[in-house]
Amino acid sequence: MQIRSASTGHLYLELASTIRNQILNGTYSQGAKLPSESELMADTGCSRSTVRHALDVLVDEGLVTKERGRGAFVAGIANGANDGLSFMSFTQMIGQRGARAKTRTADAHMARAAGSIATFFDVPAGSPVAKLIRVRYLDDKPLCLETTYLPEEFSALVDEDLDGSLYELLKTRYHRSAGRGHKEFEVCLATQNEAFLLDVARNAPLMLITDYVYDTEGAPLHVSKRVQRTDRAKYIEPIGR
Repeated sequence: MQIRSASTGHLYLELASTIRNQILNGTYSQGAKLPSESELMADTGCSRSTVRHALDVLVDEGLVTKERGRGAFVAGIANGANDGLSFMSFTQMIGQRGARAKTRTADAHMARAAGSIATFFDVPAGSPVAKLIRVRYLDDKPLCLETTYLPEEFSALVDEDLDGSLYELLKTRYHRSAGRGHKEFEVCLATQNEAFLLDVARNAPLMLITDYVYDTEGAPLHVSKRVQRTDRAKYIEPIGR
């Protein structure tokens, strides 16, 4: 297990990300016992406190449970049917609300993977990835600015018409469909470019939603970072099974 970060202050986050990816791609199945703290220390070179902190992050996310005297285990995770709800296309999601969805491509080019992007795709930092930047509209008014990263094998997409459903294009052109993954939520402040594209004031609070998505075969499919206006959206998350 390789932990790339040189900053000890963020090692626990990178370790948590690595274990999280192994859970979501099926390396560790539901109910499986994770390596012990000592085994993770030996495998990664991380300190015990770093290992414990990483596992605590996954416990807080609901992916891992700890049993005193027994260790850490993979908790129940969403099945394929539920993932389809979480990672449906923007067009489909908005359509279900009875609203009109529209997408405009702001930029598309090849970029270099770094940080969590490289970790998720399991490639060296600096590896080429396709970077797609699109503005999403709800009833003809800007809702969010979405930046999507895909592995190099999708490089041809930078020259495609991306104003429709990306998921539909991936399915029909590449026979790849979204399977499972996870979302991360945080609040950010609008940059000058985001403020211009989303028609908000600079430094206005926005919701940053990051999707880490695997395909139905468990291979990394995309990472999407979506900065979204907080005055035009409501998020509903189902609870229970």
